[in-house]
Amino acid sequence: MEFLYPVIIAGGSGTRFWPKSTHKCPKQFLSFGDGEGSLLYQTLDRFHGWIPSEQQLVVTTKALEIAVNEHIKDAVNVLAEPMARNTAACIYWAARFLGDRDRVMLVMPADHLILDRALFKSTLEKAADWARKTGDLVTLGVTPNRPETGFGYLRTRPLDGGALRVEAFIEKPDRVRAEQFLAEPGMLWNAGIFVWKVGAILDAFDRYMPEFSRSWDACGGDIDRLYQQLPSISIDYAIMEKADNVVSFPLSCGWDDVGSWSALEGLAGIFGKQQGSNVVMHGECLALEATGNIVDASESFVALVGVQDLIVVRHGTTVLVAHKEKAQDVRALVEQIRAVRPDLV
Repeated sequence: MEFLYPVIIAGGSGTRFWPKSTHKCPKQFLSFGDGEGSLLYQTLDRFHGWIPSEQQLVVTTKALEIAVNEHIKDAVNVLAEPMARNTAACIYWAARFLGDRDRVMLVMPADHLILDRALFKSTLEKAADWARKTGDLVTLGVTPNRPETGFGYLRTRPLDGGALRVEAFIEKPDRVRAEQFLAEPGMLWNAGIFVWKVGAILDAFDRYMPEFSRSWDACGGDIDRLYQQLPSISIDYAIMEKADNVVSFPLSCGWDDVGSWSALEGLAGIFGKQQGSNVVMHGECLALEATGNIVDASESFVALVGVQDLIVVRHGTTVLVAHKEKAQDVRALVEQIRAVRPDLV
């Protein structure tokens, strides 16, 4: 795969994993299992012995540049954004950095879990070959195994050659619609993993978001000035939902975006240990008539009595207690904490 260039997006804040995740050490730098290394390390390690490190690129922020380099042992290229501008900006910069229009980019987040590397590799090879030969924009979708309300969906139909034509991007559904999607053929989770030729994605920007190329030309290589002009927009909204040449290949490789504390419940066998119906990531736990709880409390002893479906996290001197149904709301909680105790986030 000498033509394939992985672009790893590692600038996120991971606020849903507060208090363990902070602006100085966000989710991609955390290790949830014993001896596995950080999520960023695991992401880069998937390409070990397959794609040379000099073909790999990590896009992060200036605030995290030092931390990223501490997690990278090989000669991986690092681009440090001067400010957050969502995924369209960092993907555009990465495409311009790679330059050669015939190179194929793999764009993926730094903080996702992929259990079956062999299946991931075989699917990616098919997607990269398709993108190289056709010029289509490829998004890897995940075969659903539950009525998930925390992911967007892709509605697809089969094409010759093993690919699926993406007919619609669908926002996160409610429970009823998620159950309908699970039963509907051709529905995939939107994993946020993309494969395309450099020339194909730059052409798509020129067609759907021409202000990017105008700003690039006007700034003459001054990235600080460029980012002050670029809109803050995701690649889905900017390009993928508008393009008419989007295809998908389904992933069935044990993928999970590890999007919140509640996601760890289904990953107990990988990251933590199961104690009855409770999941213990770190620390000791004794539960009396307590069920369905998630505990992460390093160097601590946690005793639970008569409580159900709680998230209990201790990190340093900070403690989070939340109901599992409110796991996605930790992000909103962090914003309130930032106003009164910015040192904690």
